[in-house]
Amino acid sequence: MMKIFLSIIIGALITALGIFFLYNGKLNGPESVVLILGGVLIGLIIYFSSEVQEFSIAGNAVKLKELRSEAIKTIDELARARTETFRLMLVQVLKLGGGFGSSSKVEERVKDFLNIYEIIIKFGCVEDLNDDIKKALQVLIVSQYNNLGFIHKSASKKPKDCLDDLWQPQDLYIQLKDQMIDELCNRTSPKPDFLKVKTDVINAIDAYKELYLIHKKLKP
Repeated sequence: MMKIFLSIIIGALITALGIFFLYNGKLNGPESVVLILGGVLIGLIIYFSSEVQEFSIAGNAVKLKELRSEAIKTIDELARARTETFRLMLVQVLKLGGGFGSSSKVEERVKDFLNIYEIIIKFGCVEDLNDDIKKALQVLIVSQYNNLGFIHKSASKKPKDCLDDLWQPQDLYIQLKDQMIDELCNRTSPKPDFLKVKTDVINAIDAYKELYLIHKKLKP
């Protein structure tokens, strides 16, 4: 009974993710279908595994041994499917940018990346997805760093550049001056509220700090 319930929960969760990504434009049609079908398939695998187990309990020792082998295989397949789902989500995060008309200094993709990274940690998949996490992180930390260029005054970076000379977050907090906020306000018409702009900049440094800490943690 527990496995049937688990199959419904896992299948529904992955299917819901596929629908959510499609609705929010994070996946195109074919990619969403693949993710949804993957959720349904995983649910079916667990469901029929439960049926076989119930049938085999009345069987002989050979069937129980075969069931154990199938269970291990199913668990391995589920683990791979979970990892591939996270890998796909990391790729999709990078496709969410490119919006126009926003004056915010906060890189809009950082929040989604941090949420996915937290889930990856909870499921213990960081090691399996280390390279994928670093690729996404490299793009996002460079983008967020460049958004704060009015503070550090350094040349803009590209994702392939060496990141050894990145400013530490605390240095950005210290270097930030009200005059810089005024200059940002004066570039926009109509002139925005000073406190709103300053709050946005602080949030941008906070976002950079989260990425920077992960960068340092994953760096060999």
